Amino acid sequence: MAAVGALPAPQPPAPGSARRSERALWLFVGVMVFAALAAAERGIQPAYVLAVFVFPLVLVAFQRTLLSWQTMLGAILLVILFIPIRRYTIASGGPIELEPYRVLIAVVLGCWFLALAADPDVRWRATGYGAPIAVIWLGILGSLVLNLGRVNANSSQVIKTVTFFGSYFLVMCFVSSMLKKGPSLDRTLKLLVGGGGILACCALYEWRTGINLFNGLSRFMPFLVYQDIGAAMVRGTGARALASAQHPIALGAALVMLLPLSVYLFKKTRQYIWLGVAGVLTLGALSTGSRTAAIMLLVVFLTFIVLKREEMMKMAPVFLVLLVVVQGVMPGTLQSFKFMLNPAYIVKEQSYDKGTGSGRIADLGPSLHEWAHGNPFVGEGFGTRVTSQVGVDGGAQILDDQWLGTLLELGAAGFIGLMWLYCRGWRLMGRRARETVGPESWLATALCASLLAWTVGLGTFDAYAFIQVTFFAFILLGFASVVARKEPT
Repeated sequence: MAAVGALPAPQPPAPGSARRSERALWLFVGVMVFAALAAAERGIQPAYVLAVFVFPLVLVAFQRTLLSWQTMLGAILLVILFIPIRRYTIASGGPIELEPYRVLIAVVLGCWFLALAADPDVRWRATGYGAPIAVIWLGILGSLVLNLGRVNANSSQVIKTVTFFGSYFLVMCFVSSMLKKGPSLDRTLKLLVGGGGILACCALYEWRTGINLFNGLSRFMPFLVYQDIGAAMVRGTGARALASAQHPIALGAALVMLLPLSVYLFKKTRQYIWLGVAGVLTLGALSTGSRTAAIMLLVVFLTFIVLKREEMMKMAPVFLVLLVVVQGVMPGTLQSFKFMLNPAYIVKEQSYDKGTGSGRIADLGPSLHEWAHGNPFVGEGFGTRVTSQVGVDGGAQILDDQWLGTLLELGAAGFIGLMWLYCRGWRLMGRRARETVGPESWLATALCASLLAWTVGLGTFDAYAFIQVTFFAFILLGFASVVARKEPT
């Protein structure tokens, strides 16, 4: 006898219903084949026609997996990783040039907002960064309201900047709300770190050959339109790897931020492939010829030393092997970075006013004078400081210092809010690393190292001009929010 209140067992479909479904499927396949042959007869690529039919079939067959929130987050990560931003647009034929990452993020966030309103199982989770985020956006609002003249003169740029910046926070909240500690978070980390390893391999290939593999994506994805970005940058005797980033510095910073997560995955799974990925990420970061990447690597190393001193001492042989590998695979690289990181050389080079940016120390005095004689508390207006390019007059000075640029645009309010946000992220993870043990402690240590390296790195390049690495930073803040929550793994 069935238990009272038990649901009836599901009944198998009737034979007639199954046969009708099978006939409908074969009819659909027949129409698909006929359409492909007709397209080939007319000179149309049949692959496009097949894709139109196959995509709905795959979507229906695997809808529970393909339409899950974690899959959508994975799609965002893959697009940001592998489709270069500002280098490809979608061939829409309209007046607006759409980039793949913008379209995907808009669709996913739109679906998420609708689900928040209609699905009780989808909830907005607090990130733990509410206070600094409020200070940041109050600073942005104040900078716009108190600089209406500059805002009106640069209205299109202001709207674009505010929209971009808002999308970073929304993606961070989406990550924090959709993921939970445990397998869900680990799968996302493996996707991100594994993708970063592939990116690093492409960077090494580019460093050796000068060929950027990401410049030919339109051959495989015809809906993408390539925007030429000019010749590769050179430092010393070789090309600086760019891969899918907007600049070698941004690529180096992104790879360094993923490096600590590969260490966590090795500690969690005991699979040496993740230790290999860590080595590849290190080599890829060095292939960019970026001093910023080298400084961030040093910050990552020191963070692990402080939080995991005994374990790092046991891993000393691994670091020695890595140094040998770097010297063997990239001869001369260590000597080059030793020279570039020499304090005397840095002071001499960066104290020279180059007129178009990059003189970081030389920019301090004029920039602080500009800040003090404007609106020190709210700055000149968020997005109103349109920088000049080489040989172009009338624009603002390019600053290779995001903290200095933030101080000028958002004043003390925005500067304090952003500093509070990033410091809160890595301080929460540092505290979590000390309070916990095992894999969770290693994950907190990794996120602390990544976020602290990002915070320091902001002082050496204009990070918010580079979208890929900035998205990574806010996604890592989302991960940190998940780890900081008091919930079982």
